[in-house]
Amino acid sequence: MKGTVLILSVLLSIVTDSAFALIVGTLLTGRWLEATESAAELSAGSAIPIQSAFTLRARRSLLLGCALVLAFAQAVRPWFLAASMSGSSSLHGNLALIPTILSSTHQGTLWYLNAAAIAAFLMATVFVRIGSTPAVWISLTCIVVLAFGKAATGHAADQGDFTLVEILQTIHILATAIWSGTILVSGLLIVPRFAQQRGPAAVWNYTRRLSKSATYALIAVLVSGIYTSDRELNNTLNGLWSSTWGKILIAKVAFVLLALCLGAISRFRYLGAEATPGRSAQLVRLLASEAVVMIVILSLSGLLGSNAPPMSEM
Repeated sequence: MKGTVLILSVLLSIVTDSAFALIVGTLLTGRWLEATESAAELSAGSAIPIQSAFTLRARRSLLLGCALVLAFAQAVRPWFLAASMSGSSSLHGNLALIPTILSSTHQGTLWYLNAAAIAAFLMATVFVRIGSTPAVWISLTCIVVLAFGKAATGHAADQGDFTLVEILQTIHILATAIWSGTILVSGLLIVPRFAQQRGPAAVWNYTRRLSKSATYALIAVLVSGIYTSDRELNNTLNGLWSSTWGKILIAKVAFVLLALCLGAISRFRYLGAEATPGRSAQLVRLLASEAVVMIVILSLSGLLGSNAPPMSEM
């Protein structure tokens, strides 16, 4: 793919990765809000429920919007697959290749798998009560299937399905979605409203839960990312500065380290101290900054997936 088609393909990857992360983040933060509300001791005279920071209606709307984005991306993806295989940007020529790709290739099989997962998630979002046991299991299953489907369409599947590399890449995708998704939803939607509606104590209670989960997800991101990156660099660091893929990886690692620094400041400088209005305002700004960094990381991830690693050039 060249020119405009390549740019559109990269944008499609970035948008779908971001939508997937927001879905995971919305589901997890919703569970945290429910747990926080059931455990919280409301201050005297307060009639503001904790979940007003991210209502069920708002969660359903965001989930539905992101699922529709995934559905649209899935609908147009076969054309981009055809463009990648043919090397042509011909609209009608690539459309003619789609039936063959969907019926007789590994990518086609995965397309049906992903399409089924997106359809199931859409129906669950529309017809099943958010937070109920059926909704949780359907959502969890669809998320895992989509993460596996993404891993199986990339370089991790070069040696076949269900290999260690592919499993680690699936874990990497899930961990990245948990880390980035919870930070995005919390930093841009929930914590600022908490600070206005509930005060510093509620911000501290929620953010400690976020920090703990983000730490575990980040560990999984780093471990799985180091392993897969070493393989795709063909066990040598030369590819970091001699290939486009390596340079994008360097940029991504730099922003991951920046996000790590922002998270460490939030956790050790603010959450380790007494909750005050001044510290709460600073924490809100830190989380918003971390959310912006997450957008850059997701964008670089999409760009990384659209470039061939040094290993594939050997």
